[in-house]
Order: sequence, then C-alpha cells, then structure tokens
Amino acid sequence: MIIAYIYERPFEEGEAMGAEKTFADYPKTNRAELGDMIAGGGLREGDVLRLRAVSDLGRGQESKRLQGLIADMGVSLELHPIKDDKRVKGRPTKAEVATMDQFDHVCGLWYSPTPVEHAVKRGCDIAGGDVDKNWFMYRCGPRSGRDAQKKRKAMEKKLNNQEPKA
Repeated sequence: MIIAYIYERPFEEGEAMGAEKTFADYPKTNRAELGDMIAGGGLREGDVLRLRAVSDLGRGQESKRLQGLIADMGVSLELHPIKDDKRVKGRPTKAEVATMDQFDHVCGLWYSPTPVEHAVKRGCDIAGGDVDKNWFMYRCGPRSGRDAQKKRKAMEKKLNNQEPKA
C-alpha cells in the first residue's frame, strides 16, 4: 500500500503523491498521526511511505531514528519533493515608475473617477510590481488632485537625479 505522510502541508498533497492513505500532522496535533502511523499499525511490511521532505519526519536525530525504524519495519521510503517549492526571500519587488509618461499615466488614473480597485490593478501593470492605495497616495497625493503639481515636480526631480541604468 502507498501511504503518504505530510507535516504542515495541505491534505491534498497526499493524493498528489499518489497515496492510497494519507497521514497529516499539524503543529497542534503534536505529531499524533506520525505515532499512529508507526506504532498504531498504519505502516506494514511491504508498504511504501511517500514524503515531500525528510524533514517532515522531524528534526536531526529524531528524523534519522524514525527513518531507521521505518526501514526496520520493511517499509520503503520515497521522497516526492515539490518541484516549485521556492520560498520568496526578502521584500516583494518595489514598484516604481521609470519615466514621467508612466508617472502621468498612473497619476491620471488615480485622479480620474475610476474605482480605486481599477486604478490599483492598472498601476500594478504599469509600474511592474505590487501597488496599493498607499503607493498612489505617496506618489500622486489625494485623489482630489490638490497636491498634483507638487508631487509631479518632486517626481521630475527624482527621475532627473537618477543615473541612467546600463
């Protein structure tokens, strides 16, 4: 029988690994499912245990001890890592306008009567990054446009002082 064990992962990943039975633990379960799987008869000789990562069994010596115990039971261990398990490090990409035309475009959207959601969505497309209402407020000012000239001059100065990127 093919059995999957997952820790702090969506339950559906067991099915994605082709398991007939899935044991899933989360921090609040205190690894009760792991104990049930090993000592409670969840694993039998000839079974195949599939994991996303060896670290799902535990940390350091605990993981090595459990791997040995599983091997002694006559159960084979297979790893099925997630192909796109890339974790984002750091902050998201900063959205910035590169030209005054882009600045005029996004601020024009902001000052127009279009809904805020539409302006934010189009701002993301134009600026090439995450944009929200605060992003517009900082760069363009209030939607009434009362600070529009002051904000435009500040952006012109900022863009003129930047060195050209090679």
